[in-house]
Amino acid sequence: MPNFRRRGPNTWVNVHATEKADLNDLVEVLNPSSNSGLSGTGILRTAGETFEQLIQEAAQGQHRLRGLGAGWALTDIAVTDGWLLDTKSLNGRFNVSSSYAATEYPEEKLPFLVCVQCGTSVAELTRFLEMREHKGHRRTLKTAGIGAGQTLVGAVSGNTHGSAVKVGAMPDFVVGLQLVNGTGRPIWLERASQPIMSPRFMEKTGSRLVRDDSLFDAALVSFGAFGMITAMAIETDPLYQLKFDRVQVTTTSRIKERLRNFDLNDPVDLHHYEFVYDPYEGRAMEAVGVRVPFEREFPTPEPRWLVRGSKGFAPGNLALKLAWNLPGFAKAKAKFQFDQYRKMCILDNVQGTPGQLFTATITYSEGMTESAFAVSINDAPMVMNLSSRIVKEMKIPVIAQVRVVHPTKALLGFTRHEPLTVIFEFGLADGPKYREFEQRLTEVFGRSNIPFTFHWSKNSGLTEESVRREYGSAEVNAWLAARSQLFNHDGALMELFSNEHLKRSGLAGGMNQAQAG
Repeated sequence: MPNFRRRGPNTWVNVHATEKADLNDLVEVLNPSSNSGLSGTGILRTAGETFEQLIQEAAQGQHRLRGLGAGWALTDIAVTDGWLLDTKSLNGRFNVSSSYAATEYPEEKLPFLVCVQCGTSVAELTRFLEMREHKGHRRTLKTAGIGAGQTLVGAVSGNTHGSAVKVGAMPDFVVGLQLVNGTGRPIWLERASQPIMSPRFMEKTGSRLVRDDSLFDAALVSFGAFGMITAMAIETDPLYQLKFDRVQVTTTSRIKERLRNFDLNDPVDLHHYEFVYDPYEGRAMEAVGVRVPFEREFPTPEPRWLVRGSKGFAPGNLALKLAWNLPGFAKAKAKFQFDQYRKMCILDNVQGTPGQLFTATITYSEGMTESAFAVSINDAPMVMNLSSRIVKEMKIPVIAQVRVVHPTKALLGFTRHEPLTVIFEFGLADGPKYREFEQRLTEVFGRSNIPFTFHWSKNSGLTEESVRREYGSAEVNAWLAARSQLFNHDGALMELFSNEHLKRSGLAGGMNQAQAG
């Protein structure tokens, strides 16, 4: 019996109702039944063989295909008009035994090494890590975004960032990738500088080992363009908690001063730093989380939920978008948002594990979207001024949520800015003003010589020119060369995993090493 089910032609809508696609086929990929008797490596091998079969069939029919995680991306980055492969049933989580770890891998780190299948949601993974003891340890993620509904592979591939000032974004705890792209066998990709898995693991999973730092760093944030990432090896931490004092309302002036003199050790054990501000009134509030030892008796925080409506979307069903698009009262609407955020702030006088605190399974009302971009902390105070000016000129009813993270190693990771990356997020009604806002940002940052990068899953439409301007042609060419190499320079296979977003961004093709140089 095949390990997939065809649902046939389908209309697909993402979770936040910002993208819609007419599919040639929606294919649900499955794990073997629980009574199959397969080990974890056997399950990984079977999934790899299933994806390889589907890729070959798609190639014969010239159908483009993409992997579907949780459908959280706000843009068309994961959209296709061909076959969409639903991976949510592939949710295995496996501890790594010593026989499957490379001899070079430190023994003391082995209890914290976990292999995760591509359909596993962040919520499923944190439950597995935090509630189950393994070799005397309960574990948790090194960092996470505020949402738990994404699949891990989707969150990593789009560079979900969280707010870990000393760790980085979610791609930065990934140490191994199983990649299936039609080249005959799954590729197990890891850094040459950090060997992870053993030859026995390759044999049992049917994988071909590739150890290469530059290829790995390119594939980390590749939004499905390198093929199907069917599993990941991740490094976790011993279970810890984050402690947040009561959120205090302050001013943007004080926030800017803190950014200019940011101290990674103020307070001691600082882990999470974010702030929210009103561009109209200059009010702000900070959420500062320190890392503390896990306390068993500490009560579980009350989660904040947005419940889906009858149509499957968050509350509002376009009502909020209509209200926000009504002319006038932009300043009052922004004030209302700020006050509501203050009342409902999840990180206010609370202590809990990442799995307890970051519980959102849907975060936007239908008809709403978000513009997000990253800059260096050195430029962040000026960016607050410039973006606030644009908001007021356009009379947009919006507040900004801002997080600070350690720069990522991923080649096209948008959280790449040294010495610390600052991510700005503006929740907007999905429409022309959203695109105009980002265009104005691009223009003013260019005039001010401020390097920036847009969030891959939240921008309103990157172009080849803008991608090369944001990342540099050398980095883009290196990414394209890595893509071509991992596809064995097979243009037809690369086309299978292309889509309109990649074509607009100039990332749909490949490049050989001579061209890259």
